[in-house]
Amino acid sequence: MEPAIKLDRVVQAYSAIRDARTARRHVWEAEDLLLETDQNTLKVLMLDLLNKNGATSIKTEHGTAYRSEKLKPSAADWGAIWDWAVANNAMDIFERRLKAAFIKEYMEAHDGAVPPGVNVHREYEVSVRRPNGSTNQEPSE
Repeated sequence: MEPAIKLDRVVQAYSAIRDARTARRHVWEAEDLLLETDQNTLKVLMLDLLNKNGATSIKTEHGTAYRSEKLKPSAADWGAIWDWAVANNAMDIFERRLKAAFIKEYMEAHDGAVPPGVNVHREYEVSVRRPNGSTNQEPSE
């Protein structure tokens, strides 16, 4: 015969674990931010040294510093991009995804119906909300 599980104790344990994880995450994030800042400072220094030496890479005993280009496109005129993509059969210029917030709002306004060609998959999960009057200001999951 299994002992009865008291949901209140399970919720209490879940909340305690969540709080411990949050506290550890905050410590880790603060420490990681310092390390990331130091790395970024060193990246700027290495890029400056590469540029001053007219080099794209410099090999050292501890590794090779190299310069690479990171492309970050942005849209200046979506209409022009769309027209060009259609005219040139270049639809691969776009990444395909649906905005969940839009679909949710659409469904609410249309009695649960979705736009043509859209499938909706629902997943259910358990979350725990803090009791009213809680002094801890961390967001609940």
